[in-house]
Amino acid sequence: MLDAVAELVPYDAAGVYVLGRSSNQVRHWRWRGESGPAAGRRDPVEKRGIVANAMTTARPVLTSCRDDAPDDGRGAFESCLVVPSIGLSHAVMGAIELRLLTPRVFDDRAVELIETLGTVVAGTIERARLKEEVREKRRIDSELLVARQVMTDLIPRDIPTLDGLDIAGVNEASFEVGGDYYKFIRLPDERWGIIIADVVGKGIGAALLVSAIRASLYALVGRELAVRAVMRRDNRFFYDSVEEARYVTLFYAVLDVPSRRVIYVNAGHQPPMVLRDSGEVEELSSGGVPLGMFSAPRYFEGITSLDQGDVMVLYTDGIVESSDAHDEYYGRDRLTNILARARGESAEEICHQVMDDVRSFSFGNQDDRTLLVLKAV
Repeated sequence: MLDAVAELVPYDAAGVYVLGRSSNQVRHWRWRGESGPAAGRRDPVEKRGIVANAMTTARPVLTSCRDDAPDDGRGAFESCLVVPSIGLSHAVMGAIELRLLTPRVFDDRAVELIETLGTVVAGTIERARLKEEVREKRRIDSELLVARQVMTDLIPRDIPTLDGLDIAGVNEASFEVGGDYYKFIRLPDERWGIIIADVVGKGIGAALLVSAIRASLYALVGRELAVRAVMRRDNRFFYDSVEEARYVTLFYAVLDVPSRRVIYVNAGHQPPMVLRDSGEVEELSSGGVPLGMFSAPRYFEGITSLDQGDVMVLYTDGIVESSDAHDEYYGRDRLTNILARARGESAEEICHQVMDDVRSFSFGNQDDRTLLVLKAV
């Protein structure tokens, strides 16, 4: 740029400034000649100087250098010209500054030439940023593709068939891959472990954390530990393994199939509901904080049972926190109402009716949605 300027308009010193993509601060700059901005400054532009004025007003500034902050180290110059670089979107991308040691002023022809060059330069910056955005989008798309594949492999393809229970589950992924996960684990003595979890975050990072949680739970469940002990040890694994501010909400239950007795721990997850045949609704909220928030929290077990006609529903926040065009949440009350109306149907039909209702309510698919239904028959 400075070479091109020199061929068009003679100068004794010149500077080029490029603004950041989303800020008014200069991110890149180069000065040619003596008495330029101090080296190493984060932003070389004086906030009340002529360069800042030109970029703020998006108009050329032609003035005497002695009138512009004579203590800025450039007081030896007499004539100054600053022309903003304006892109096709009319956004100011930066500026070109010229200075002369003589009182000879820059004429209109010089201003016109530098304005033309500034437009060309702004277009070059915009194209470079567009290429960068395209590369970043391709990288993100590639990451999401890997994450989707990881999550697809983790979500069960088959729901177990258990005596006295009608079971169905659905996982509906959003455009951006999140960390919803559910799993049935066979245990000794006709028992089954049931897990539903939601890792904070999206993309391949969340998918890999879900994979890690899955592996750790398999290892702990296989050791025949108490439910609360599984939660306590899995929390420690998660706390020690991931960066700060990452955590997972998780509900883990052990279902004794012959007695339909359920022992569970809810680690900060959306409380599953048991809709009794009598119409009563029980929330399964006993447990503790999400995994990974603290090094050694206490977890408490809860116990419930399923009688004939009862329906147990497990879900992630993508269901109840789906919002409409007015930013109103779907909410637990609406979920309870649709479940009450559909409870006479099969578990699979209950899933269909709930998901259809959530889709019709929501403004787009904002998050992963996972729903499990276990109906005692």
